[in-house]
This record gives sequence, C-alpha cells and structure tokens, in this order.
Amino acid sequence: MPISTEFLSIAPLSLDRVCVVIPAFNEETLVARCVASVLRAGLAPHQVFVIDDCSTDRTRAVLGGFDGINVIANPERLGKVRGLQRAIDICQLPERFEFMSLLDADSHVDPMYFDAVLRTFRRHADAVLVCGAPRSERASWITAFRGLEYAMAGWIYKEGQAAMGVIAVAPGCASTYRSSVVRMLDWNGGTLVEDMDLTVQVHRRQLGSIQYAPGALSHTQDPQRLRDYIGQITRWYCGTWQVMRLHRLGRRTQRIDLEFALLVSEGLIYSVLCVMLPVLAFLFPAVLLRCLLFEQLLTATAALVTAIHLRRVDIFLWCPTFGVLRLVNCFVLVRTFWAEVIRRQTLRVWFTPARYQHDGSTKCALRGSEEVACA
Repeated sequence: MPISTEFLSIAPLSLDRVCVVIPAFNEETLVARCVASVLRAGLAPHQVFVIDDCSTDRTRAVLGGFDGINVIANPERLGKVRGLQRAIDICQLPERFEFMSLLDADSHVDPMYFDAVLRTFRRHADAVLVCGAPRSERASWITAFRGLEYAMAGWIYKEGQAAMGVIAVAPGCASTYRSSVVRMLDWNGGTLVEDMDLTVQVHRRQLGSIQYAPGALSHTQDPQRLRDYIGQITRWYCGTWQVMRLHRLGRRTQRIDLEFALLVSEGLIYSVLCVMLPVLAFLFPAVLLRCLLFEQLLTATAALVTAIHLRRVDIFLWCPTFGVLRLVNCFVLVRTFWAEVIRRQTLRVWFTPARYQHDGSTKCALRGSEEVACA
C-alpha cells in the first residue's frame, strides 16, 4: 500500500534526516574517498554507517582515520545484501532516520548529492525511492564507453521511465529509500543484482513511486580491463535474468512488466543480430555495411554531445572502439540468457572488479583539522 507522505510535502527536509550505508569488503583503496565525499556533502559522521564484511586488507585501518563514523564489523562474511540487513537491524536505521542512502565503497558523491535527493523527495510526496545519476570515472577506453552508456541511460531512459513510473533499476551506487518502506522489502538477497531486486519489489508491492534525480551525481569506478568488464556484465546480466524469474517480470499486468518486456525484447533481438554478423555479412554485405556505418555515425554523434556536456574528451576519442564493447555486451547477454533462462544454470558467484588507484593528489579524508591522503 502507498506510504502517506503528506507532512513531507509541506515541511522542509534537512540533511539530519538522512543516513548513508556503505558496504565494504577489501576497499582500502577507495573507501576513504567515499566516506569523505559523504561528509563534504553535508552529513555528520554519526550519519555514516560502513559495513566491514570481514575485510582482509587495511579497510578497517583506513576507516579509523575518520572520527565519529559508525563501522559495523560482520562476524563472518555475509555478502552485500545480508550485511545491509544486519546493519539495518542492529542499528535500527529505519527508526532513527527518515531516509536511507546506499552507496558503494568504490563510488563518491558530489557536494550537492543529498540536497538534490531531498528536493526530489519533497517535490514528489509519494516517492519512496530516489535514484541518482552515476558517472563513470575516466581511466581507459572501457570507462569512456561506460561514460557514454550512463549518460544515454539518464537522458533517454531514466527521464522517460520516471515520467511513466517504470524505473527498472535504481543503481546500487546511488539510491535513497524512504525509511518507512525499508522493512517492507526482502533484504535476504537470492540474486546477483540487489539493486534491481529491491527496485522491482517496490513496484510489485506498490509501495510508492520511484523517481530520478539527475542532479544527484555519484562517480563510480568502472573496470579498466576487458577481463574485469566481462566479469562484471556477466554478473549484471545473470542477475537480471534471476530477477526476471524471481518476480515473474513480463508475465503480469503492472507497467513495469511491459517496460521490462520491451527492454528485454529490444536487447535480445539486437544481440542475436550482432552474434549473427558473419552470416549477415555473407548474405547481405551491402545492406550490412550501410547499417554499420549509420550506427557508427549515431554513436559518434552521441559521443561528441556527451563529451561536450561532461567535458570528457576521452569519450569522443575512444568512440571508434565502442563497437567492440557493444559486441561483447551482445555475446554475454545471449550467453547468460541461454544459461540462466533456457538451461536454468544459476550463477551464484559475486564478481568484484579489481580496484585501482585514483588521483593520488586528491585529499579525501579529514580527522580533526588534519588532512589524510587517500590510500
């Protein structure tokens, strides 16, 4: 049933109503920058909850550089979703805060992130989940491709999905829940994409609307190596099929079912055609060449517009290589569909890309008046 938020529609929302939860396992390289960005965005240390999932590196030592934040040490490896459930329970987060933000340890937020999120909640009194806008950090040709994908997803999909009430995924690196619905959700996991699972649960249980806040920017570290990229999208696609099976997406009459069916149909048809390129090249060489040139022109135009808007020249410079990654996406999508949906071979292994150093000159942690450089 929808959550009543009449009070919030007229009352100003302050940052002290928000907590942020950051799951972390072996995140010594980036977790300090993540926490520091949250503090710079206006949250007090006592509003920050970091879950240390039995890290074996210096994650705990790095977190010790922050006075006043809450570090929750799991007694055993629980994984991301079960760790979140434990933090919610033992810290009584829904009872203490009105909003709960989730943030990945390899991400960091803009200074106005939480302000943009709260403005969206105030503008939409029925909203129970607000997703921000991820941005990919510059590192390689793969992150340039991701930068274009994130931008296109925001401009083309998220805005339209929000208007129609069919946002399918509130990304795990940039999502904020109204605390009144947190205990109505199943946090036990069971899929490899907890963000999509939780988003679909909001739709299925008709808890309220899901909104998009384009001004709530979070910057995430995407894979810079092809092997890590393939591992990550394999987890994403396998998790998507798992959520589809779990919630019977496309088989019921909610608007999210129609949206998911359209997205999956589009993706599978395009992917199958790409997998069949050698055959199509043999049968229709001239037609295929014109289609490929037209697609490359569209990609180049989109890359140029995105590069100018984000001031990311790398997105335009790496544009000629994006076709390779698009083919990789297609092969992985078809392969995971065959494994998860046709053969019912469920993947349960969580894949985490290798972390890498960011700009070492960035100062990202504060302890009293002392600056602590990023690990």
